[in-house]
Amino acid sequence: RAVNSISFSPDGAVVGTAGDDGTARLWSVGSGQQTAFLTGHDDAVTSVSFSNDGKLVATASCDRTARLWCAESGAQLRILRGHTEWV
Repeated sequence: RAVNSISFSPDGAVVGTAGDDGTARLWSVGSGQQTAFLTGHDDAVTSVSFSNDGKLVATASCDRTARLWCAESGAQLRILRGHTEWV
């Protein structure tokens, strides 16, 4: 499925991808291995972005939510609701 967005962590060690399959993934630049699989969105993920310190990842989706994740563990931390259209 299509990748809609890609973003590097501030230190350049991790890449985040946002996919049409409703998931985001984090990848080690050095090894090319997937380090986290971010699931929970109910529709395509349109965007992925890291916080300035690289500790958080934000995703946006056609399910009308944005979500915050721990970049290290991949744990979902918050669901941001309120949009009436895709984010």
